[in-house]
Amino acid sequence: MPRIGPRQAAVFAAVGAPLMALPLLLSAAPQAPNDDQRPVSQRRSSASRGDDGARDASKSRLREGTRIENVIGYFRRNGDVATLVTEDDLEIGGLPNLNLERVVKMLKSVDEPESVYWSVSGEITEFSGRNYLLISRAVFKAAAPPPAPETISQ
Repeated sequence: MPRIGPRQAAVFAAVGAPLMALPLLLSAAPQAPNDDQRPVSQRRSSASRGDDGARDASKSRLREGTRIENVIGYFRRNGDVATLVTEDDLEIGGLPNLNLERVVKMLKSVDEPESVYWSVSGEITEFSGRNYLLISRAVFKAAAPPPAPETISQ
């Protein structure tokens, strides 16, 4: 096994060994065919279909292996990790990779990170009942416009 230096050990400890190994473990596991290839933005939640016992849309999960393409949302940052919040209020944790690192760097440079919207593509994974996203592409779309200045009456 290759030796790692103190800097690599610190980075590995910061993001967590299990989280780093997750994409490798999941890619080796057999996957069920994904019969729903529609973009996430075109899917209806079970609540909108009126299913009995429908869960709240914010608690629904996407299937393992689902590819998302150009989903619009913002990132909520917590230290060196970020969670994608889509327009449909799905919360998807970001898996550590270079694309997530670039997003986090950008978010650190703005005053209101949740006002910055992104177009995001990647692959969904599941772990312990929660979705995660391995980002393959994240494009800065726009920042929400600042509030209009109040008119001062004279």
